Order: sequence, then C-alpha cells, then structure tokens
Amino acid sequence: MESLISFACEHAHSAHWFFFLLIMLAGLNLPISEDIVLITAGALASTCIPEQTFHLFAWLFFACWFSAWEAYWLGRLLGPKLYNIKWFSYILTLKRIERLHHFYERFGFLTFMVGRFIPGGVRNALFMTSGLGKMPFHKFILRDLPACLLSVSALFSLGYFFGQNTQAITHFFKTYQTVALLLILLGILLYFGYSKMALRSSSQRRREENFKQ
Repeated sequence: MESLISFACEHAHSAHWFFFLLIMLAGLNLPISEDIVLITAGALASTCIPEQTFHLFAWLFFACWFSAWEAYWLGRLLGPKLYNIKWFSYILTLKRIERLHHFYERFGFLTFMVGRFIPGGVRNALFMTSGLGKMPFHKFILRDLPACLLSVSALFSLGYFFGQNTQAITHFFKTYQTVALLLILLGILLYFGYSKMALRSSSQRRREENFKQ
C-alpha cells in the first residue's frame, strides 16, 4: 500500500486517471481490491495533494459507480454463458446467485447497501447477478447510487484521516474485512436456520389440524 501511495505521489498530476483505471479494471473482475484503492487514494489526498481532495473523490465515486455498470452489463449481455467462462465462474456459482436473488426479493435496496461493503468477489457477483436477472437498468443504478456514495465516502475518509499511518489502516481493513465476512456468514446461517425451523413448525401445525379434522 505504501509503495502504491509513493508511486501515486510521484505522478500526482494524473493520480485521478490512475485510480479511475484501476477501479474500472476491478469491474471486469480483475484481482484488484477496490477497497484498498479507495483507502490509498484517501491517504494520497491527505499527504500529497490535499488541494485536489474533492476532485479526486469525485473521480473515485464515478469510477466505482461506472465499474458496477460494467459488471451489470457483463451479466445482462452474456447471461448464462458466464458460467462457462473460467474468469467469472468462480464467483458466479448457482448457489450464490440463488441467495442474491432471494436477498433482492426480501431486502431490495438494502442488499446493495450491505453488498457494497463485502469484498472477495461478492460485490461483483451482486452486480452481475442483477444483470443476469434482467433487473431494469434504471432501477439498478438508482439502488446502487446511495450504496456506492456511502461506501466510497467511508473508505476514502478512512484513508484521508489516517493517511499518515498506512500500516495501521491496512491492519484495520484486514480485520474489518474478516469480521464483516464472519458476521455476514453468521447472519445467513441464522436466517436459514430460522426459516427451516419456521417451515417445520408450520408443517407440524398443518398435520395437527388435519389430524383433528
């Protein structure tokens, strides 16, 4: 991360293009951490180019928003063919797609709000699944807009306010990422456990009613 900041400081006049390109490549499922890019950009703004803070933030926001559009249209245009492309198949499993569709139906916009903060391929899977499911594009961009603004603001601010100590940021982010994934996994397990118990209880009540009749 420090080497990335050093390189960006040396080319500060074109840093916005540099970060924009990285995030757009991440939208194509290249192994680039959008979160690390945002934190690094925030640290760069606070240490090297404070006069360009808002300019850089605007570029990052639109880069993250547009990269989601990339993933959406990959899913929309290629459809089920994505399952046969090794580049995408490892994050687009049928099980993950079914879960995301279920979350869309149940939680709507909140799915994007939570999904924006989950790395490890889940974020892009969320966007590609929206395209695969042929969610109307205008609905997709409107649902993702506030989620994108919140996540970019949070991560950019984290880098900006702690920009003098990038090692502490990296450690915090790795911890946050692990904890976030564990909490999401726990939530999913609790939800499906509760659903299974509710279904079993409902079936038992129906059997008792039929027996009484």
